[in-house]
Amino acid sequence: MELTVHAEQPEKLREAALGWLTGGVREYDRQGAVDALPENVKFSPKGFSRVADSVPRKNRKGLWGYVQVSPQGTFDVLYNPYTADTLPWLDRHLSEQPESAGVKIGRFSEKGEVGNSDLSFTVVFEEELPEFVKLGLHVDTAALVAPGTTAAEHERLLAAVRWACDRYDVVFGHVSYRRSGGATELESRLRGRPSDPVSNAPQWRTLLRGYSWLMVVPAGVAELLGGKEALGATGAFSAVSSLPNGSLLLQATPTFQQYDSEAVRAVHGVVRDVLVQGDFRGPSPVPGQPPTNMVVLDD
Repeated sequence: MELTVHAEQPEKLREAALGWLTGGVREYDRQGAVDALPENVKFSPKGFSRVADSVPRKNRKGLWGYVQVSPQGTFDVLYNPYTADTLPWLDRHLSEQPESAGVKIGRFSEKGEVGNSDLSFTVVFEEELPEFVKLGLHVDTAALVAPGTTAAEHERLLAAVRWACDRYDVVFGHVSYRRSGGATELESRLRGRPSDPVSNAPQWRTLLRGYSWLMVVPAGVAELLGGKEALGATGAFSAVSSLPNGSLLLQATPTFQQYDSEAVRAVHGVVRDVLVQGDFRGPSPVPGQPPTNMVVLDD
């Protein structure tokens, strides 16, 4: 899930980024992982250059958590443990609008290794887009659709999204597979300039970069589509919610798993006139990739 926050003041963007990596993380963390993280982990004022240095060196059992920052104009990635002592360091880097920053929390393997994360939040600043910051949340698709975890995963995903939308000027939001690399599913299927998120983002007042199961539509575009009542009457959305800044939070189906070809076409039919336009590339033939069922490729 990615939420685009707009603000003319850099301080507002820093505030949104820090809030997402602290309050947003806690809103999503329904199992108390943040409070259970080890506290006796060494902190580096400059930042460590290796993940291994930002987690406990001994007794590697239970949870690990770290924050990472990629400063603009460098190839460096700096790490520190995700603790209260690290937050001023993180805040300082966010005030400089790094290329990206993020928080990851997971469990050590039986061998004491740092593996895949159970919680992953990111913020991305684009040099070409000084009035925006993108708040990201990576969700395990398997957990989102598995019978034993689907209810809890949907609940905490929606809670985190609403938490951010209630506090910041979110002017666009979308769900896409990680392979899209920050692009919407629509952008990832287009050729040339229309496929570029950086080129499309400044048009947020009149165009949508894409559409998805869960999406935030800015006030101006919502008005072009007829407003909350009209969108609710289309039958394409199971929920239409007003946000404090005038944007709308649209949810196509009660669960992500229900967002199949028919539901995708229904959403596309409603928003097609306000979508970025371009020529389609063919579906990716690479085996093992998620199905291309989140975008209407033919019209």
